[in-house]
Amino acid sequence: MDKPNIAEMIIQYEKDKDMTDTQFAFESHISVERVHNLKSGDYEPTAAETKTILEYIKLHQ
Repeated sequence: MDKPNIAEMIIQYEKDKDMTDTQFAFESHISVERVHNLKSGDYEPTAAETKTILEYIKLHQ
């Protein structure tokens, strides 16, 4: 099974919810700098960040 593309998931979630990076960061408890880096592809999420983001998106769909 392929690992989820966190950047694409964040981008799609923000688009669907009309949400900014700052809003996503605040609500998911991930720093806005990390959100920016994840979306740009300059940063690989840790296992904890991946878990947090996936749980947040699943809970708030």
